[in-house]
Amino acid sequence: MMEDVYRRERRKGFYQGSRMGRQRRLCVRAGIMLLAVAVLSVTAIGFTQADDQPFPTVAVGYQNGTITALHEKTLDIDGRTYAVMPDVVMLDQHGEALDPGRLMVSAEVKFHVKKEQSNMIEKMIVTLPF
Repeated sequence: MMEDVYRRERRKGFYQGSRMGRQRRLCVRAGIMLLAVAVLSVTAIGFTQADDQPFPTVAVGYQNGTITALHEKTLDIDGRTYAVMPDVVMLDQHGEALDPGRLMVSAEVKFHVKKEQSNMIEKMIVTLPF
């Protein structure tokens, strides 16, 4: 009679004790943990070429042009002369502050002029040639 109970349990997939040994369970758990760590690290450190490029700078209402001449307190953009305000905000293509002494002819710029005076530059983004 006892043998019939064991046979029925085996047929149903029930076993009295664990058939997996202690070391085998430890290896399975360690493997699952390593797999989880590997998957999480790959998804967290996914780099693409787009990650290396600078963030686009918001330039709504800016004019585009190329510096054609540099003067002491003015500069010519596409042949038109603009005065540079003393507190001008000048950034490079990466969004970092740019020293006005680094300006050069043939640099492409996006600039915003003062509303009251259309020939006074108050903000400028400069793309320096390499």
